[in-house]
Amino acid sequence: MVELRDHVPFSVSAVAIGLTVAGAICILGFGIGDSHTGTGHGHDHGSGDAISNPAELFFHLFHPAHMFFSAAATAAMFHRYEQKPLKALIIGMIGAVGVCGVSDIVMPHASLAILGVETPWHICMWEHPGLAFPFAIVGVFVGVAAAGSVVKSTLISHSLHVFASTMASIFYMVGPLGMLAWIEDIGKMFIFVVIAVVVPCCLSDIVFPLLMSRAGRSQYEQEPHAH
Repeated sequence: MVELRDHVPFSVSAVAIGLTVAGAICILGFGIGDSHTGTGHGHDHGSGDAISNPAELFFHLFHPAHMFFSAAATAAMFHRYEQKPLKALIIGMIGAVGVCGVSDIVMPHASLAILGVETPWHICMWEHPGLAFPFAIVGVFVGVAAAGSVVKSTLISHSLHVFASTMASIFYMVGPLGMLAWIEDIGKMFIFVVIAVVVPCCLSDIVFPLLMSRAGRSQYEQEPHAH
């Protein structure tokens, strides 16, 4: 599929940039005088001490941003093929809510389990619905508006989507692993995050809206390699 082929390089590049930025944040913000061991707090939501788990603060910054860009990218892709705003709203919301939960929470949690790290689940959409859903709703309208006027709007929104998802996924894992310790295994983290981010994000931004669009399916079926 041409759309998928064009977006994948941007996706993997965004993951690499996101890892670098997350590492710089951890080193510059928390490296001085900090140890390379874990914080021991994991996702401790009831402590009330924001400094005790700075990774959770960063997660709560990037997860809503991920919701925004995911909704924008999904809605923009659908709207490119079918100009039906209400349907784009529904598809954008389904794509955003579904992919954000999988790429930011489910797959990072599974990655921690593979690394032998146990941590409680943190389902942000259930625990803090007001934190994420407003971003998704506004993102849908932005995606629909941009699709008709901004050249290559889906590439821009998809790249920002993958970057935000990368940051959210990393900081979901950083809390249990330690603000600096994860950098020592950055190669493994790169593989984990590529799988956790690129697969669901590409499915959400590209495959899902095209499957929901009759015009998108028709165009794909007419491509030489479709069969």
